[in-house]
Amino acid sequence: MKFRLTIVTLIGTINLVTAQPELGTCEHPCQEKAKAQIEKWNRAWRSKNYSEMRRYADLMVSYDNECPHALYLYGETAVRGGRTREAEASWMRLLELCPDYKADVLFFAGVILVENGKITKGIELLTKYTVHPDREAQFAREAKEIIRAMDMERSLRENPVIFNPKPLEDICTQADEYLATISPDGKYCFFTRRAKELDRRSGPAVTERIVERFSLAEKRPDGKFDRGNPLPAPFNQNFNEGGPSITGDNRELYFTICELLPSGYQNCDIYYSTYTRGTWSEPKSVGDHINRPDSWESQPSVTANGDWLYFASNRKGGLGGIDLYRSYRLPDGSWSTPENLGPTINTARDEKSPYIHSDGLTLYFASNGHPGLGGLDIFYSRLDKKTGQWSSPENIGYPINTENDEVGLFVSLDGSRGFISTDKIKGKGGWDIFYFDLPDPAKPAYTRLLTGQLVEEQGNPPGQVEVKIKNVRSSEVTRARIDTVSGLFSVAVTTQKSDDLILIAEKSGTAFTSRYYAASESEQDPNQNHLVAGETIELKKMKKGEEYRIHDINFATNSYELDKKAIRILEEFYEFLIANKHIKIEIQGHTDDVGTRNDNLVLSENRARVVYEYLVKKGIPSTRITYRGFGPDRPIASNQTDSGRALNRRTVFVIKEL
Repeated sequence: MKFRLTIVTLIGTINLVTAQPELGTCEHPCQEKAKAQIEKWNRAWRSKNYSEMRRYADLMVSYDNECPHALYLYGETAVRGGRTREAEASWMRLLELCPDYKADVLFFAGVILVENGKITKGIELLTKYTVHPDREAQFAREAKEIIRAMDMERSLRENPVIFNPKPLEDICTQADEYLATISPDGKYCFFTRRAKELDRRSGPAVTERIVERFSLAEKRPDGKFDRGNPLPAPFNQNFNEGGPSITGDNRELYFTICELLPSGYQNCDIYYSTYTRGTWSEPKSVGDHINRPDSWESQPSVTANGDWLYFASNRKGGLGGIDLYRSYRLPDGSWSTPENLGPTINTARDEKSPYIHSDGLTLYFASNGHPGLGGLDIFYSRLDKKTGQWSSPENIGYPINTENDEVGLFVSLDGSRGFISTDKIKGKGGWDIFYFDLPDPAKPAYTRLLTGQLVEEQGNPPGQVEVKIKNVRSSEVTRARIDTVSGLFSVAVTTQKSDDLILIAEKSGTAFTSRYYAASESEQDPNQNHLVAGETIELKKMKKGEEYRIHDINFATNSYELDKKAIRILEEFYEFLIANKHIKIEIQGHTDDVGTRNDNLVLSENRARVVYEYLVKKGIPSTRITYRGFGPDRPIASNQTDSGRALNRRTVFVIKEL
């Protein structure tokens, strides 16, 4: 167990409390020869002559090995020399002879016992110190922290989580694979591979060298990744680069580039590259306000929606050695001045490798400042959207965390799997990427990733358009970032499992455009309801006499009753009509040719009528809206197929006046 302050550091802080170590009181006698060395020891202490301090301490105990003062000063000398076993023996004997010799002995001896693995006795002494009338406030706080940390360690070990790590096929090889992430949609894995390569430029005698390659693997149809290959230029151009994070649309890749400066300092900064027309752009810095020449900025993690960027930095002004920071996306696409995540997350020690899940709320990170099992442990914390406050970090559990350093956790979109890179688990090579079932308490909020493409007529790019995703239950709105050239969009939405979503695309001069995404009831494919992908949605300009389909208004067979889904779509259509007060429309109902023409005419008329009545009841003037049914008379597809008949069963509106 490693604490925020080592025993040697703690002993050193006495210099801030007293001019020199003060002796305690005890009725147990000391021989004069031993007592005569005390002032000599003090002179050596004042002159910072450690070798002389040790000589006089040795003399004291050689003259009287049960002199309380000799035992105390011998222990302090041993600690300053890093000989904690000797200090433990000396101070424990002192406490046997004089239990109340000096309060601080309880503290220092307790810390040494804990560090030397004698937990029960060490905690006993530290507990006594916390209630001792002569306790120092600084040491009392430290004692309580150590007690809390030991209680946490014991609880973690006594309540292990299920941990079944498996190497990620087929990325893991005999080489080292690490610094990995998987895109939110699960299609791509970015990682670093370190392997031996033949240096054919080294002359006639070809030699081997160790090479790191920033690499990419793609998911195959069978659900597994391919082996992966080095990323082409502009990557791997003599840079030390890696530690990637990518937005949900797979178009912005953030990563670290480290360069060795002439001074010998290895400076790491955060860069990004954008994917456009099949190629990655030259890496660009995220900005000098984030990347500093005198500090280390690394381990970026961008939210799936591209609105927040988290990273680690050892910049001045933090709370510890390495702290976690974040910046938000400004309207012009740049990043804001970084903000420290604060004392709930950051400690006086190090916090590293942040990973913000696609939910935008659950942060995973490594820390050696929060109570754990030793070294860097993995923790998670959740952001309260209303207050903006982080929850108290929770240790992800043993044996995921051990006495070793654990870093670099990332989590799948559906929250079922965690991924780590380590060389402490037997895999295919040295360092491998492993996946495992994430413990239930550590799982993120339920999240769905909606992706697609917006186009205008003839497939033209949409330009500036607003895409909103509304939660049907809560009415909460999430806005999607859209590429104005390609029209591609991606948006992660945090919901409850049973929530339905509505997409609304808005652009001045275009007709009402929406899609309804119902919550999946499938249990066979747990990822089915998390990823809604691939639909191309056409934005149509408003023209007089043009027909526009109102998607997702469906009726049961031979029914004209509006269901819940239809009502929610009509609520959004109502807002469209309110925003476009100048237009007048006709609601039209259409059917396929199954059944008699007369029955279909009546049915389509009734379906158009209930839509009309709903909108009028909501407040649209009847002078702006009419309705009519056409039955099977105006098909837009063949009635010879199920898919064609489904297209013909539609509810549309026609603009009568602009």
